[in-house]
Amino acid sequence: MPSRKPRVQQADIVQRFSRALRDRRLANGMTQVELARQSHVTTSYITRLERATSAPGIDLVDRLATALGCTVSDLLPTTDPPDQAVVLREQVRRLSVELAESTDLAKLSLAAQVLGLLAASGR
Repeated sequence: MPSRKPRVQQADIVQRFSRALRDRRLANGMTQVELARQSHVTTSYITRLERATSAPGIDLVDRLATALGCTVSDLLPTTDPPDQAVVLREQVRRLSVELAESTDLAKLSLAAQVLGLLAASGR
C-alpha cells in the first residue's frame, strides 16, 4: 500500500493570502482560468493557491497582483480583518457606558426608547 504524504500545515499568511486572492479575483469578475492565463500559471495552481495548499513565490505574487489590478500588499494582508460583530459589540458597549453616565435627560430618554425598540424587535 503506497504511503500517503502528510499534509503540510501552511503558515497563517498563506491562509490570508488565499482568501485575499480569491476575494480579489471574484471582485474583478474573473475566473480561475482567466487569472491563470494572465499570471502565466496553470488553473490547477490557482486552485491550490486559493485553497491554501500551495504558497507562491514573490514573483508570482507580483504577477497575480498585476493581473488583478492591485498591489502586492493587497494580496498579503498582515492580519485577518477584525470580526465585525466584535467591533460593533465593543462600540455599542462603549457608547452605552457613555450614555449611562450622562446627565442629559433628553439623551437618556431617547436612548431608552431606541433600546426598548431594539429589544422588542429581537423577540
